[in-house]
Amino acid sequence: MVETARLERPRLSRGTVDLREELVGAVKRDDFALEYQPLIDLQNGSIAAVEALLRWRHPLLGTIPVADYLPIAEETGLIVPIGERVLDEACRQLRTWHLGFSRLPSLSVSINISLRQLGEPGFVKGVAAALDRWEILAEWLTLELSPGCGTLVGPATALAHLGVSLVLDDFGAGDTLLDLRVLPITGVKLHAAFVTAAAGPVEEGVFAEALLAIAQARRVTTMGKGVETRAQARRLANLGCDLAQGYLYSKPLGPEGIGTLLSRGVSAGGARALG
Repeated sequence: MVETARLERPRLSRGTVDLREELVGAVKRDDFALEYQPLIDLQNGSIAAVEALLRWRHPLLGTIPVADYLPIAEETGLIVPIGERVLDEACRQLRTWHLGFSRLPSLSVSINISLRQLGEPGFVKGVAAALDRWEILAEWLTLELSPGCGTLVGPATALAHLGVSLVLDDFGAGDTLLDLRVLPITGVKLHAAFVTAAAGPVEEGVFAEALLAIAQARRVTTMGKGVETRAQARRLANLGCDLAQGYLYSKPLGPEGIGTLLSRGVSAGGARALG
């Protein structure tokens, strides 16, 4: 009896592939997708905004962690075309939600922007073009800046003149205090480590209290990310923090999942999480 040979697909692992080469292919194939995580109003539990989170769906390796490829994308400059794709898709999706949920006219979307992107010639024009293409008001778009963006006051100021909101991500880490001083910032997002500590011993929670007080003195919107417990949410609310984001409310979801939450008006456990 003649046996038919089975041709098996070679087994790949992240340790046996060159992610640099794979990333180039991913950009060409558009292997990327967006998930969204809601930001919750700590006063009423409603969804105030959603953050767009990039996912690389490799055809053989599955989902590649952002930490594994983001440094490569920055180094090679591939973050620029990837970022353009994220911006366009996030604006398109926000337009879809606005058309489908007219009772949520102020819903905004935030995307993460790196130093490399912010300093790229034509970045501000690209943002303006995306807003026009999808008929999105500038106030509905928030750009989350990584620590150290204070060296790029020019493009940040141009974005502010467009009406786009600028938020300091990981507030309290790196040069974010200096960034807050020199940039036209409209909000800060407290580093998850300080959110975790906020509900802990007094000597640890004092950092979150101090950072929020600084931001409030600057009259900017305050947010906490990585919120996982009701105690953390209550503590942030008691400190006057405006918005919260984390698994207490919802994991990152696809557009359909966010649509389901928007139809309810609150995230999973939203208003109840503070009860």
